[in-house]
Parts: sequence; C-alpha cells; structure tokens
Amino acid sequence: MILSRDNEEIKFEIQIAPLIDVVFLLLIYFMVTASLIKKEGDISFMLPANVEQYDMITLPIEVVIEINKNNQVESSGMRFQNTDREMNNLVYQINGLRQIAISQGAAFSVNITPHENASHWRIVDVMDACAAAGVDNLSFSKSTK
Repeated sequence: MILSRDNEEIKFEIQIAPLIDVVFLLLIYFMVTASLIKKEGDISFMLPANVEQYDMITLPIEVVIEINKNNQVESSGMRFQNTDREMNNLVYQINGLRQIAISQGAAFSVNITPHENASHWRIVDVMDACAAAGVDNLSFSKSTK
C-alpha cells in the first residue's frame, strides 16, 4: 500500500485484460510465422536413375616400421622397447594386420625404414619378427628423419 499526500491509502491493481490481449497477439504471430518456415522434408529433389555401379577398389595394406637412431622400433603409433629382442608384440600386431588383409583380399606388405645410425642387429630383430608373422612382401626404404 502507498499513502497519498492526504494520507489516504492508494491501491494499485494490475490490469489483466490488456496483458491477455498482448499474449494472444504474440501467440497468433508465432503460429502464423512458424507455418511459413519450410521444413527439410518439404524440399523436393530428384534421385538419379540408372546409375552405373562400379566395382569396389581393394587397397593394399602396408605396415611401416621405423627404427630410430636409438634403436627404438615404432609401428602404427606403438613403440617397442630396445631391450625386447623377440618383439612378440610386434609379431602380434603384424600378424593381426596380415589377417585383416587376407580377409579383405588385399595385398599385404611391410616396409622397414631404419635410421642411418640404427644398429644392424635391431634391423635383423625386426626382420625376424616379420618372418615370425608370416610376411611374404618385405621392403626397405630410406629414413627421412
């Protein structure tokens, strides 16, 4: 309550009728504008007919094994310890990828990329791991690092 200058009480009331009118006008506005928006399903298009299908291309699977100057072996983001001479984890990885290539009917090859300062015994370890995994296609390339 608020008192006037004459110490009379003045009551304030909120007029609801104009508020309801405004709400109804906004509701009608949004309903009308929402129906004007085209939905994605309403867009017409034509699909091509009689499209010639092509045979699938089988890409070869190639494993790149890098040997750095510290004789550390890395393949597909996995690093193998210098002290591991048998490299069983590398054998499992190569064998798994070889099995995938066989199941897809794709050619499989391994490319060994040793650093120029890598030890020969480490290269032989990697070659032995490839032989244990049953690799038939083995190649070497020069390191770019």
